[in-house]
Amino acid sequence: MAKGILNNLFGFNEDADNNVFDQKNDVKNANPRKVLAMSDKRIPDSKINIVEPRIFADAKNIGNKLMSGNAVLMKMENVNATTIRRIVDFISGTVFAIDGNIQQIDDKVYLCTPKNYAIDGDVKQQLYDRPESKD
Repeated sequence: MAKGILNNLFGFNEDADNNVFDQKNDVKNANPRKVLAMSDKRIPDSKINIVEPRIFADAKNIGNKLMSGNAVLMKMENVNATTIRRIVDFISGTVFAIDGNIQQIDDKVYLCTPKNYAIDGDVKQQLYDRPESKD
């Protein structure tokens, strides 16, 4: 009787034990060529977002983009130095939390990447070492 109460509590019925054998036979008779998905987790397409924050409150949106797995290029040409420092400090904390990376590309341009991105070398140095074509 106690077994019946526990089975009802957890949603089991006595006929379930008889169905286990049938399910095992169904697996053996399954089509071996049929491909089944192992999980529903899909890797989102990676993006690089180019943003121009104006105020410190924009840092939260940038942090959300980083936490969702996207890289962010921040162009802060129209932002004062104090606000730039606050935004960079906030984003540095976010990048640290997600094991990402942040690099200063130019005077007011920063590249922030999550863990799944690799930045090869010093981007700022590569930009300035590039030979310019003279016409």
